[in-house]
Amino acid sequence: MIIRDIVVHLIDKQADSGPSNLTLSQNSMADSPTLELFLEELNKAYNSKPSKVFGCFINSNGASSAEEDSIDADNDMAGNRELLTDHLAGQINFIDYTHQSMNLLKHYIDQASKATGGYMVFVNYKLFGSDFMLIVMLNNVTGVAVDGELGITDVNYLDINKLHLAARIDLSLWQDDPQSERYISMIRGKESNKLSDYFRHFIGSDETINSKHETNELLTAVSQYCEDKIQDDEQKSQFKQKSAEYCLEQAEKGQNVNIKDFSGYVADGAVDDFMNYIKSEQFELNNEISPNKTVIRRFNKISGRNQQVSITINEEALGDTVIYDADKETLTLSDLPASLKSQLMNR
Repeated sequence: MIIRDIVVHLIDKQADSGPSNLTLSQNSMADSPTLELFLEELNKAYNSKPSKVFGCFINSNGASSAEEDSIDADNDMAGNRELLTDHLAGQINFIDYTHQSMNLLKHYIDQASKATGGYMVFVNYKLFGSDFMLIVMLNNVTGVAVDGELGITDVNYLDINKLHLAARIDLSLWQDDPQSERYISMIRGKESNKLSDYFRHFIGSDETINSKHETNELLTAVSQYCEDKIQDDEQKSQFKQKSAEYCLEQAEKGQNVNIKDFSGYVADGAVDDFMNYIKSEQFELNNEISPNKTVIRRFNKISGRNQQVSITINEEALGDTVIYDADKETLTLSDLPASLKSQLMNR
């Protein structure tokens, strides 16, 4: 990872209060091991968020948006797309870009009565050969630490693991393929969608793609292919396992699943057959999908619960360590986990 520029600003606002206040940094931070560790953890936290939405800049093809027109009727400030365009063209520097972006954010957050502010982190970095702009809102939390005299003291720190609001713009993809609908990804905190609309308007993005839906569609296609094309149960299980492993590995790295590469990995000698199957009209799949870890981890599992029992079973265990008797409506389990046996023995 190569850090090109990074700066932190503050937008101070309380819910149901008056206008927000800006505190702006005047300089980009100098690179340091601490800063590199911070960005590494920030990027890891961003990648770990399962429910991302993907989109592109509104009006990126010159079309108008009635929603944006109504919101921006009293706003003659440049949007994020225009500001980034000017920055990448060398017309404004990084700090000027972030200052104007913060004023744009203030415009939108002041219209959202329930919205609260935080520390805004802008990072321009290069990773895996692509340039990114990461824009994150973080909040301070109070913790405890041991001071130099071995006493306990309060410390304030940025809570990276609980990203308030965040967006990542793939600058390389945007420049190389302006018609793409997925060069912007966004995550949200626990606020309702309505409360975080101001952040989407600030970024200037339209939500076109949902990672959960995409992942469900791909894994549904995998399951259906196994049922239609693979006769051997063990081969079915291996195919599904490889599919889940590949998707999860890409999700952990924060990278998309390229359908062609995915097919080559899971289908071995039947790549063309598999590609033709999943790209047929019955499935809505793009050439790349954004893997959702929650969906992947539930794939190939059977689960159910009542007031007393909760059970989750991998499909490949059926008929092996898990036997279901449909007539008696019973499950027989073998090869129990050691921890479970220990708990049962101590009851």
